[in-house]
Amino acid sequence: MIRPACFLPAAAFAVLSSFASAQEAAKTIAITRGPYPQAAAPDSIHMVWRVRQKTQPVVHYGTSPQKLDQQTQEKAAKIRGLSLEGDSTPGSAPLHSAPPETRQCEVKINGLEPDTKYYYAIYDGETRLTPADESYFFRTLPLPGTARPLLMWVVGDSGTGNKVQAKVHTAMRDWLVKEQRALDLYIHVGDMAYSKGLDTEFQGYFFQVYQDTLRNTVCWPAIGNHEGKTSTSATGTGPYYDSYITPTAGESGGVPSGTEQYYAFNIGRVHFISLNSFDAPRSADGAMAQWLKADLEKTKQDWIIAFFHHPPYTKGSHDSDDRKKDKELVEMRENIMPILEAGGVDLVLAGHSHVYERSYLIDGAYATPTTAENAVLDDGDGDPMGDGPYKKSAGLLPHQGTLSIVAGHGGATMGRKKNPSPVMRTTILEFGSLLLDLNGDTVTGHMLNKDGAIRDTFQLIKRGTVELTAIAKPKPPGPFIGSILPLPTIPGIGGRNEIRGSEMPKIFTTVIPKGSEWQYLGGKDPGAGWSTSLEGGWKTGKAGFGYEDDDDVTIITDMKGNYKFLCIRRSFELTGKEDLSKLGLAISYDDGFICYLNGTEVARANVKSGSLQSAKGVEPHETNGKFRFFPLPQAKELLKPGKNMIALEIHNDDLGSSDLTLDPYLVLADGEADAESGKPDKDPSSDD
Repeated sequence: MIRPACFLPAAAFAVLSSFASAQEAAKTIAITRGPYPQAAAPDSIHMVWRVRQKTQPVVHYGTSPQKLDQQTQEKAAKIRGLSLEGDSTPGSAPLHSAPPETRQCEVKINGLEPDTKYYYAIYDGETRLTPADESYFFRTLPLPGTARPLLMWVVGDSGTGNKVQAKVHTAMRDWLVKEQRALDLYIHVGDMAYSKGLDTEFQGYFFQVYQDTLRNTVCWPAIGNHEGKTSTSATGTGPYYDSYITPTAGESGGVPSGTEQYYAFNIGRVHFISLNSFDAPRSADGAMAQWLKADLEKTKQDWIIAFFHHPPYTKGSHDSDDRKKDKELVEMRENIMPILEAGGVDLVLAGHSHVYERSYLIDGAYATPTTAENAVLDDGDGDPMGDGPYKKSAGLLPHQGTLSIVAGHGGATMGRKKNPSPVMRTTILEFGSLLLDLNGDTVTGHMLNKDGAIRDTFQLIKRGTVELTAIAKPKPPGPFIGSILPLPTIPGIGGRNEIRGSEMPKIFTTVIPKGSEWQYLGGKDPGAGWSTSLEGGWKTGKAGFGYEDDDDVTIITDMKGNYKFLCIRRSFELTGKEDLSKLGLAISYDDGFICYLNGTEVARANVKSGSLQSAKGVEPHETNGKFRFFPLPQAKELLKPGKNMIALEIHNDDLGSSDLTLDPYLVLADGEADAESGKPDKDPSSDD
């Protein structure tokens, strides 16, 4: 019998089928997050990554990229899934939330040499998942007491996913190339995932944005209030705690905290302390304060740098003297700063307030409201090319002066109060980040803006014995630098403006005409990224949208009694020649709305806090057929030549509301608008 050419014996067919299956698995398995190093120590480090298939996690590593001659054992890996059954390593905590089939792989690598650069590759069994790329490396910490330079990158309030956030990151990386430097650590002072700290927001607004830095630089975090909307520190659960591994047992230096919500670590001659200013007790006798005192008593380092989210001093988008709206800030100043300064802290880094602020050399400014009298030890500018560096005695001495820095300018829309904080030397309303360069007895700080320009430079030197005396009448705070935003803002996804709007300008040019077509979706969660994409099977209709008031083109027939908000979106083109400082939203609305440009919130009215299902404080508003004008000063930062996205959500104050109206268009105002446009409905400094 002549067999067909395609016939194979069963054994051979099984071998080929197995080979084909292996080849297909190798093609389809992919890392969906990371890899990234965490919780570095002198002799160990953790590697973390995610996949969405069954996997055999292995890390190959070595001191040469061409010779990864060491590897972890598969049994050393911890796999965490959405439940303890099936996906996870027995005894490991499940993930709080993640896409279906997600496996988070956590591998601790032990037996490493101190202060050594290792290259690595991630494997699924014997299949390599990461490319042969020299950017995949990590560095262990030096032994305690080792004197070595350190370069630190400090970012806060960045997790918007907008163009500004990306530019801030790119500016830092370009500076590294120009200066031929490498980061030693990355400090994030909180709010890395707007607006609720969801797993999807961590993925899109943190890991995807910073992946080129995260794959080789440990990020040491502090929890912010936006992460705290979904994560709970008391139980150590939620996307924030899923994303990070921090030292709890003193393995990276310092006194063991027993919790990931606050912790300490040493790098070289620097002692770092991360505190939880959000949902840990901030009292002077609370558990965190007691641990902090014990940790400070035992450290023998030359420098102490503390970081947390809520700043003890600020007059940016938040007010550290407002006990009612910003109690966290007041309590950190009144209760925690005395402990830190008694322990000899040198730098205090924070975010939350969307601005860059840097203090004089201060000590003892604990009063509310904040006063500078007898709380400033050096009222110079701290610039080595100006008044000269700030100076302290060598070692860790109590009450020798602290520099307090707010670095909440990483991507979320900025704002400020009328006057600077009395203890602040420099206040800058520009997006950017902070670079701290520590070498021996000197730390040099640079505020690098989103365009790569250095906008503030200061030095602190700890050498010999320095006699410091409190100044009875120090110099007044330095003036605001940078553009003063015409509309105070607070964070939604990147910030919000709560204003009444103004009369329509007399002359304007249309960018999106009245009555244009929009995509719309009602009664459903639009999902992450809804304001930056046109995908998802939405309906299409012409503006305006609504029901039961005889002024709508697209009637939303099923809304009354069933759901309270409707989302619309569309793309539009810009030539690059438009004067975006004149851009504004013309809108007729009933009851409240929120508007986004390229995914960043730029305006809202009659919605006091939250968005989508979490919107609160929607106030009744009758449009009476009138259009109001909302200037959009953020457009210059957010829009680009070519295709852009605008999206809005309209909210009824009640499920059974008798009517709804949403009728927007986009214009360039060439005429005068009512002066009321710059007046806020209320103090917009609260961050709900």
